[in-house]
Amino acid sequence: MVSRFYADCSMRVRLTKKFAEVLDGVDLSRSQVGESLDVTRQEAELLLAEGWAEPVHDDTDVGAANHLPDEQRTPRSIDALRLVRIDMEEQSQAEHERRRLEERIREEHHDARAKTIPEEPA
Repeated sequence: MVSRFYADCSMRVRLTKKFAEVLDGVDLSRSQVGESLDVTRQEAELLLAEGWAEPVHDDTDVGAANHLPDEQRTPRSIDALRLVRIDMEEQSQAEHERRRLEERIREEHHDARAKTIPEEPA
């Protein structure tokens, strides 16, 4: 349980180097050097250890790090929201399928225990 919480915590770092689009599973394809990123703590520690990023300590650093114009940042935000929406829809669909499966099992169990009462002759 601790490791899941640890992975879910986010951290803000400033990208200082970029030698590839992906570093050990961390997707940097939409990021530019000098941009600040919100990443999981595990991803931040990896970027810091490899020397590709530095931590952003307070809100004053955030403004300095995000020197990109709004029109360049907005599509990334829209893409991130789109990915979040897709993930939420997939989770909702998986939950729906799980509930349907539970209902089907419950109905099969109920039908297996049901007794048919013969019709009495009149």
